[in-house]
Parts: sequence; structure tokens; C-alpha cells
Amino acid sequence: MNIAGSALSRVAAGLLLCTGIAQAAEERGAADSSWEDERDHDELAKRERFMGERLRRDNDAAYARSLMAAAAREREANARLMAGAKAGDITLGEVWTNLGPSRMSSGPMDSGRISAIVTHPDDSSIVYVASAGGGVWRSLDAGASWKAMSDTLGSLGTGALAIDANLPNRLYLGLGDTHRTGFLSGPSTSLGTAPGLGVLKSSDGGVSWSAPVLLGDSTSIRKILVSPNNSNLILVATDQGLYRSTNAGASYQLQPLGAGDGKPEVWSIAWSGSNRFTASTKDGSGGRIWFSSEQAAGWTPSNGVPATVGRITMASAPSSPNIQYALTYHSVTALTEIYKSTDGGQDWSSLNVGQESYVNHAEPVRKLLGTSESYNQMVVVNPTTPNIAYFGGQLRLARTGDGGATFSLVNSTSTSAANYVHPDFHAAAYDAANRLYVGNDGGVFRSGDAGQTWTPRNDGLITHLVYGIASSVDDLGELLVALQDNGIFHSGNSGTNYSRMAGGDGFWALLSQNDARKLIIATNGGTYQSDDGGLTGGVLEFDGIPNGAASFIDQSPAVASGETLYAVSGGKIYRSTDFGKHWQAVALNGLVGNVRWVRAGRNSGVLVAIVGYAPGQIWFTLDNGAHWTQAPTPANADGSFLDAAVGDDNQFYVISDGYREGKSRIWSSFDPAGGWALAGWGGLPAGVRLNALKADPVRNGTIYVGTDLGIYRSTNKGLTFTRLGAGLPLVSVSDIWIARDGSRLRAGTYGRGVWNLVLAN
Repeated sequence: MNIAGSALSRVAAGLLLCTGIAQAAEERGAADSSWEDERDHDELAKRERFMGERLRRDNDAAYARSLMAAAAREREANARLMAGAKAGDITLGEVWTNLGPSRMSSGPMDSGRISAIVTHPDDSSIVYVASAGGGVWRSLDAGASWKAMSDTLGSLGTGALAIDANLPNRLYLGLGDTHRTGFLSGPSTSLGTAPGLGVLKSSDGGVSWSAPVLLGDSTSIRKILVSPNNSNLILVATDQGLYRSTNAGASYQLQPLGAGDGKPEVWSIAWSGSNRFTASTKDGSGGRIWFSSEQAAGWTPSNGVPATVGRITMASAPSSPNIQYALTYHSVTALTEIYKSTDGGQDWSSLNVGQESYVNHAEPVRKLLGTSESYNQMVVVNPTTPNIAYFGGQLRLARTGDGGATFSLVNSTSTSAANYVHPDFHAAAYDAANRLYVGNDGGVFRSGDAGQTWTPRNDGLITHLVYGIASSVDDLGELLVALQDNGIFHSGNSGTNYSRMAGGDGFWALLSQNDARKLIIATNGGTYQSDDGGLTGGVLEFDGIPNGAASFIDQSPAVASGETLYAVSGGKIYRSTDFGKHWQAVALNGLVGNVRWVRAGRNSGVLVAIVGYAPGQIWFTLDNGAHWTQAPTPANADGSFLDAAVGDDNQFYVISDGYREGKSRIWSSFDPAGGWALAGWGGLPAGVRLNALKADPVRNGTIYVGTDLGIYRSTNKGLTFTRLGAGLPLVSVSDIWIARDGSRLRAGTYGRGVWNLVLAN
């Protein structure tokens, strides 16, 4: 879901289960505009508004190529450390264990955003899903349990998955998350799935995968369709055109559509019978549907859909593919429009949903897509009855049983309802038993009774997109996880099971290190604090900060309690010594410019502040701001400064968010005023983004770096690095927490949940 525009949070005002915090969230939510009225639906703009951070997006083929090449080198160099390696091959004592989230103690389990669902054509127990940041998963028991099938590919950002109905062990995987392919925010927060490049093929049900076949410079694949009548004929929709293969995926050729370079965004493909198809595109002039000749060799614009629409998602009736439905929106009013074709997509007519309301709910169908009309779209048609189709939008899942004459609402956003389904729909598929699966920002849900009831199928589907994590040495069982569109999850038993502490989008969380009952959580609905595990509490008022808000908060490692915090607001720095209840301004003597973020060192009074971007200015103080000094900018720096750490020995470390080889991205210094040394790159994956940085609290000279391929450790002040631990997938690491006694480290990942590592002495 769009980060600050969480539909679920706007409806449920945070959906907090902790009584005291819930009341505060409800009071705040009452003043918010309804989801129908909100028009600012750009996720990047919303994140910037709520977090005060500039975002940088690496959605290009150059980085995708670099990432995939680095992953191949990692698989070879660190084969014994890869996820799925045989236990006898693991030679180190440090082995990662997954902490979920995998199960809830009560209520429905939600997982991460789903890009695609495919089912076995004959065996209803076999289901595959592709997730936005967690790769491909397979279930052999109709979603009761799941197994990760692509943890070592290198990019777990996926956009499409298809099955060959004639050869059902044959799968095609399109890399590159459709909606958020690799973007970064402030320190220790890598918000974005890694980009992908190309289509991979599996001939053994996802056990192994081919090398990717590149499709030009496309980095986001939205749809793959294998012709039901010809296993050699495959169509692929990408962010840079439509591609066709006539040799079962061995190679692909661009199919020009429209004017210019013939490479518009292609969003959807539908089968029209025989070996004919329709495809939808979107460019500067709007959305359009095309229909093909035999073998998809030529394409012609369809009739009836005006140029005033935006993104279009289509589906055809498997039993009568001439009948097709198209879900879209008016590009000016953003109101939902649905079209239907009865001649294989050549001609379309509007179903006039602007004049319709649900037959069982007093709400117009035209608001189906809500405020995220280009983000959440889903259409599926019953395999045997062409008049039955489902349309998924932001909050609503609609069903027609009469070919579009009327519509019923078949879901609820209330987690206590029998027909609860998480909002923001992206994928759907029927299985061989005529049961319907839908995929959304909360994972996978299934209905066997035409949508009257739904069952979450997310236990063990660990594809959560983690923004931040918090734990406490006071009670290592305590764990808070901030999640994309799943709010804040809380576990009191080291991840055995979880409860939902807050809904919406969870941004970050903090726990006291002396008293794990003290917590602070931040969501798109606000920032909240409790001293008793959430039983009571309320809105964090930021007393002492002029505008009552902060764009960034750091938990100082210099104070054992973890209750000394530093915040940035309005370009200034503030300090709290009572876990956020009261704040005082930190002196900025000598510092020039607006501070973007601040990190506290392991010694009292040591701070690092960053001003500006590309790469920015590095400032530091050794006396809590009484005197600030600007450090020289490291030579040949790439990107913008992203994170910093200072060890017990006052060794300074800084990383940037760049990735280009030949540029520098990680530096160390014992005296930043005198300059920086480029940290040795040996052991770190070249050409891969660095996302998070931590200094070991007890081992001087030891640092940990989170990257798009996992975590790496240096024990010699950054001169050399080694991959940390065995069993962690090649996944983007978004946050790192380390116990103050150096006993263990926990990692939040953007697509594979939370992981724990007991560190060797």
C-alpha cells in the first residue's frame, strides 16, 4: 500500500490492539480525511512528507546487471553460506535463524506484498506465489505451508510468475518488483526491493532456475503469459515494452506498440483464444488496449476505450476467451471504470459503473480503486462461468455474477470478520478445485464459497517488507517489527508468534534496553509511546520540539539504557534522556546548514550529522554539540551519505547509497577532520548498494554492513570483509539491531522478514 496513504489505517485509525495507544490513534485518525477524498497517492511523495527524507530510486538496468553479477559471484565464493546449503557444508558456528513473522497468536496472519499467484492446472494442492521482495514460494498443501524457492537468485524483487498449463513443472519468473524497485531513505532504512533483470525459467517446479534472459533494459516485469495452445509462445509485459518468445523462453523479441520507440509501459496481457492476445499499455497519452493477430505477430489498437484512462488490467474468461474485462480509471477524476469485450478484445464497451452501487453495500463502485488507482488493480474471471468475475482495488473486492450488470462487495477490512481480506489487490488465480486465491499487500487469501468467507493462507509465508526492527537485552524475546502496510508486529517470544500492535504502514520502532515494556512506534498514523508494553500510552508529543514532530530518531548506543534519543526536526538536532517524553535542543555551534540525519557514537557526546545530498556534508562533534567540525568530503564519493557509526575506540565509519564501481561508498577515520580512508572493499560484493551500518559494542574495530545481498562483517576497521553467518538469503537488509553485550545480531530484510544470529565469542 502507498506508504502514507494506507487505506486500512485510514479506515481503522491505526487498528491498534494495545488499548491505550489504540485510543490515541483513534482520536488522531478522526481528524484525517477519508480515503475517498485523498488525492495525493504518490508513494514517494507521501514517504517524504511523513519521514522528511529525500528518497533515491535506483530503477535502472545498470544496477540490476551489477546486482545479478555480484550475486553470481557470491553463490560461487560463499557457496557453503548460502540459504539452503546442506548442514554438513556449513563450517562456521554462526548460523542465521529466521524469526518470521510466520504465525499470529490471535487473529489473521498477514504477509508481504504479492505480485503473482499461479496454480497447478490439475492438482489443487500445488500453489506458487511471487512476492514483491521475497521471491518465489511454493505450497504443496494448498497454502497451509510454504517453502521459499528462490533465496539465492540475487534479486528477490519479483513482478510476474507464469505456469505452462501443458507442462506444469515449467515456470517463468519475471524479476523486478512492479511498484517499488529499489529506493532508499535515511540511515539504516533501505526501503525498496532490489531491481531485477529478465525472465528466468524453471523446469522442475521452481527447484532450480535458469540464468535470466534479458529483455532490453527493462527492470520491471508486470505479466507473463504462456499460450494455452502453444508452449513455445510466451508474451511478457515490461516497463519498457512487450516481448514475445517463440522458442519457450530461449530468446525474446520486442513487439513494437505505438509511436516513438514502440516501448510503452505494458501492464497486462490476456488470452483471446487460439494463439491471439490482448495487451494494455500506458504512456504519456494515456492507457490503451491492443489486440493481436495469430501468434501475436502483429498488434492493432482496440476500439471503445477512450484515451482518458490510465493503467489498465485485463482478464479473459478461460472457457470463452472472447469475453474479457478491463479495470481502469479516468486519468482526471481517478474514478474507477470497467469495460467489457465480447470479441476477443477488438471492441470494448463501458459497464457504466459510475452509475452503480454495490447491491449489498451503500457505496458506489466507481470508488473501487480508491486513491491508489495505478497501484492496486486485479481482475480474474471464473474458469467455467464467463459471467462471474472479480475486481480488486484499494479497499474493496467486488464480484459480478451477471457479466457486469451488477456488483457485490465480497470482502471486509475488519480483521474479525469472516470475509476479512487485506486491502490493495494485485493478483488472483483459481485452482483446479474452483477455489479463488487473491494476493494483496497482506499476502494470500482463499475463498471456496464465492467470496462469502475467506481464509488467510499466510502461515509460514515469510515475505514481509521490513522497514525497521527493535529488540531489547532486558528481554531478548521482545521484538517489534515495522512493516510495509502491515503496521507494527510484536512478538514476546523471539518470533514464535506475533500479534498486531498497529495497522497501516509501520515506519520504525524502539525498545528500552533496561525495560522492554517501554516502547515507541511510528506509523503513517502517528508516533506513539507506552511504558507498559502498549496497555496504556498515547501519542508521542515531542515536548520541546517546536513543531511537535521529528523526521528522524536515533537511539544512542552510548547509554546502556537505550533511553537517550536524538531527533532531527526542521534541520535541527534534539536530545531526549527520558525515552522521548521531553526534548532539548542540541547546540549546533559552528555547524552550517540543515541537518538531514544524525547518529550517536558509542562514547558520550560523539555525534555525526549529515547536511545535504549528493553526497552531502559530514559534521561531527565530540562534546554534544558545543563544537562542531566539518570533515572533508571523501574523494570520489558516489550517491548520498546514508549511514554512520562510531565505535568505542572513536573510529568513525560512513557509507553512501551509491553502487557504481570505480566510485567510493564506505570510509573510515580516527580523525575525520584530517580526512577519510577508503575502507577496503575486499569481501564486500562489488557494485551492490550498502543500506545499513553498525559498530560492534564490545569488539573494537568490528563493523557490520547491511547490503542488498545480506550482511558483511569487518574485524579490522573496514580493511577486509567476510559474509556474516550461514543461511541468510541473498536479500536486501534494511535494518540491523545488535545487543549491547555483543551476543547477538538481528536483521530486518525487505522481503524475507527478520533474522537472528548468535555471534561467536
